[in-house]
Amino acid sequence: MPCTLLSTVNEIRAQERTWHFSLTGIIKRFMHPTVNSLIKLMQEKELTLALAESITCGMAAEKLATAFGTSEVFQGSIVCYTPEVKNKLMRVPKTVIDKYTTESMQVTELLARHLNRLIKADVYAAITGLASPGGSETKNKPVGTVFICIVHGSKTHKKKYLFRGTPLEIRKKCCFALYELIIEKLK
Repeated sequence: MPCTLLSTVNEIRAQERTWHFSLTGIIKRFMHPTVNSLIKLMQEKELTLALAESITCGMAAEKLATAFGTSEVFQGSIVCYTPEVKNKLMRVPKTVIDKYTTESMQVTELLARHLNRLIKADVYAAITGLASPGGSETKNKPVGTVFICIVHGSKTHKKKYLFRGTPLEIRKKCCFALYELIIEKLK
């Protein structure tokens, strides 16, 4: 009986080591250098961040959670996907949405500017765009068009992108473009 118990204990220990190494590998795989750079820069500058996400549907916030130190700088994210949420929660006037569409630089800037009513932070960033057909795409604004606006103090930074790929690929590219733009503008 003791031999069976000992072999069972040894098997459990071996399995625990496998789980530990697997978990370590998973954590390393999901940690991205851009995310880590953003968190480190914000820690060094003692800044906090809040997001308003449309096209990314919370993915930008989720990816930040993989970095060590995120809790020191990241205040939160509001997913504002529909025109109604943009209008009612984020207070983007319906007239602006009707004139420019929900996927526009004008709406994205207002999302970033109005975010301070809901979350206190030093840096506010908003992202909208078209990851798949069926939105407000046109010849001049095809699927893959993305708008990012960052507000930091009295400074506003805006950038338009055009990404190619599947909806998931476009959304992932959006997240890293957002992080890279924040890093660029804070350096």
